[in-house]
Formats: sequence, C-alpha cells, structure tokens
Amino acid sequence: MPAPYIHGHHPSVLRSHTWRTVQNSCPHLLPYLTTPALRILDVGCGPGTISVDLASRVPDGSVYAIDPSASVIDTARRHAVDKSVTNVRFEVGDIYNWRALDGVQEGGFDIVHAHQVLQHLQDPVTAMREMKKLVKPSGILAVRESDYEGFVFYPDDIPGLHEWKKLYIAVARGLGCDPNIGRRLHAVAMEAGFERRDIDASASVWVFSNPEERQWWCGLWADRTLQSEFKDKVLESGRGSVEDLKRIAEAWRDLERREDGWFSVLNAEVVCRVKES
Repeated sequence: MPAPYIHGHHPSVLRSHTWRTVQNSCPHLLPYLTTPALRILDVGCGPGTISVDLASRVPDGSVYAIDPSASVIDTARRHAVDKSVTNVRFEVGDIYNWRALDGVQEGGFDIVHAHQVLQHLQDPVTAMREMKKLVKPSGILAVRESDYEGFVFYPDDIPGLHEWKKLYIAVARGLGCDPNIGRRLHAVAMEAGFERRDIDASASVWVFSNPEERQWWCGLWADRTLQSEFKDKVLESGRGSVEDLKRIAEAWRDLERREDGWFSVLNAEVVCRVKES
C-alpha cells in the first residue's frame, strides 16, 4: 500500500514541511473552522505545523494527527510543546491501518484532512475511502495535492529545471505514485464513493519570487536533489546519475540568483461532504 516516500525526512525536506500553516496550506479549510469544538483527524501530518495550527483554532476541540515516521512524530510532539498547544495528539500510523490506532473510530471526526499525501501512495482511492469512513455524517473530508506538471518557472531557459521536473515525475511514477494527482483529485474522490455534487473542487498557488522566497525554495530543492532520499531513489531507479543531480542542483541555484526568477506550485483541493445516513 504505502510506497517508499520519495523525499524521505532529510532536513532539506523538513524545511519546507515546517513552513506549512493552515493559512498557506489549507485555505480551503478556513470556512469550516468556525466552531471551536471540532474534532479533526490530520492524515500524514509530517512535523505537525499544520496539525498544531489547526488545534489552536479549535480550542474546545481536538486534533488527532498520524504519520508513518516515528522520528517525524517526535518532531511534531516537540513542536506542540514549543507552541504550548495541548489539544493535539500525535501517533505513528497510516490511514490504511487506522483500526490499530487508539482513539480512532468510524464516523469519529468532524473533519478529516490530508495535505500532500495521496501523491505518495500507490492506492490513493483506497486511502480516500478509508478517510471517508472516519468522517461523521454531515462532516467533511478535505484533501490538497500538488500537480508537478503544473509547476511553472521563469526564466524558461534553465534546462536543468526542465530535466528536474521530467526526472521527478518519472521516479515517482516508477514507485507507483502519481505526482500529478492534483488535476484528478475530484475524480479520485468520486471513485472513493463521493457523488460529484458533494465535492467542491478548487485550486491555489504558492509563488516564490522575491529574493528571500527564491533563496528559501531554490535552496531547499538544491539540497534535496543532492542530499535527500530523492537522490537515492534516482540512483536506484537508474534514471539519473550523480552528475545529472549535480547539474540539476546547480540549475536551482541559477534560478535563485536570477533577479527576475519566479517559481509557482499548483495545488488542487477538494472538500467532500459526507451525507447524513
């Protein structure tokens, strides 16, 4: 079921994950966070910044957050302590095996949320079906996924970035995953049992353009290319060499140096309503 995680948990990966908040990563959820007593499940929570932010917005409710990585769950727990947020619980686990989790039961949550999770799974439809089971009647399932083919950069004359995109997509697909799942997220929800009229689909974009944004985004991707598990996956797949990866990392540094540099990340979202029985 779960494929090997293409990025791993190198510090260059966690730099981007710990940047995430409800405001910049869950804009589609904001209209539904109006009740302070909500019970929320956060699937694939990573280092927990979104989970803790969600918990701070439902002070009379709670957030239950899961991730398969024990080390990342430890990081998330420390983050909650640092932020003095006590109504969040972090546990090692995955959505396919939710029955093994203490405190997780069918129909037990007002909101089930996942951010950039399905693109890393070999069976996203089953994952969404399992998430749907955990939403109470009249609750919602909210999912956000990127679409790598929809990533756009300028200037367009940096060959290494075209090479990076092609390579990333090929390696991800080689793991049985879909890095372009964002464009069909609503269709995955339909396969999982939601009727089209109960699915609200939208999209939003991250943009990295000013010097500080370019330094952060391009820097972390340059580091990921040479230091994270992505490097290992590329080499294991035979789709690229160390020299290829060095050239791609330098392309990221090139974009970082370009005063007119610009990079956008397309994210697709669905909010799926679970009907009353």
